[in-house]
Amino acid sequence: MIVNKAISVKIAISSNPVDYAVAVLYTIIIQALTGIPKPEYLTQANVNELLVLFSQEVYDYPFWLQDLSHFPLFFVFTWLWARCIGPVSKESWSSTIYLLLVSLGYSVVSEVTQIIIPNRFPSIEDLIMNLSGALTGLLCHKYYCMMIRKRLLN
Repeated sequence: MIVNKAISVKIAISSNPVDYAVAVLYTIIIQALTGIPKPEYLTQANVNELLVLFSQEVYDYPFWLQDLSHFPLFFVFTWLWARCIGPVSKESWSSTIYLLLVSLGYSVVSEVTQIIIPNRFPSIEDLIMNLSGALTGLLCHKYYCMMIRKRLLN
């Protein structure tokens, strides 16, 4: 029992600042991508052509694929933050709850912020994909932590 707690503490929280930097950068990238107005609005607003071209690239794939893209985006988001927050296990419920609040909370915030972006609106379908990706990331991280713990104990 003491060995398990010692192992949990060792892999609990990342001390590597690169892990935090990558997680924060990825969060900023997701927010930037979801905050880009549609190209029609940018053209009407006489925005720099480079930004209009970038917006066209972001929106230049089928609508159904745009909805599906939320799943891997939030899966990776949760996985990266899980590396910083710590393992998801029976012994570390606080880490589990904190990670759940961070990933699910950001999923909701990401959709709600689209209210203030011209020609964008929050979508229940996007929110479902965000939440599905976040929960799957959480479950996969939990499984990963269990496998690491088993390997360390053997």
